[in-house]
Amino acid sequence: MPISNSLFFYKLQRSRDFCRTFDTGSELRPIGSPVPVTWYPALAVLLVGIGLMITASFFIYEATSSRRNRSLSKELTTGAVASLFLGFGSLFLLLASGVYV
Repeated sequence: MPISNSLFFYKLQRSRDFCRTFDTGSELRPIGSPVPVTWYPALAVLLVGIGLMITASFFIYEATSSRRNRSLSKELTTGAVASLFLGFGSLFLLLASGVYV
């Protein structure tokens, strides 16, 4: 047997042994969502609504306060919280409409 064939069969045997170590058979379960699918539309509306309210309060704060009275930490915190709510709201909106991301 040439060297290349024996090397091929050696690698084939090793790959079969490797696959057998991870083949659990009946223990495999599909990955599911931690949130029930029926909650997607309600979560989308709730999270986007909260995000829009926080965004509106951010714009009101920016428009009504003077440059000297503004706080960078408050602006960054408000923007980050609004971004989180709008981001997760958009995610659940996509999931509710059937676009699985």
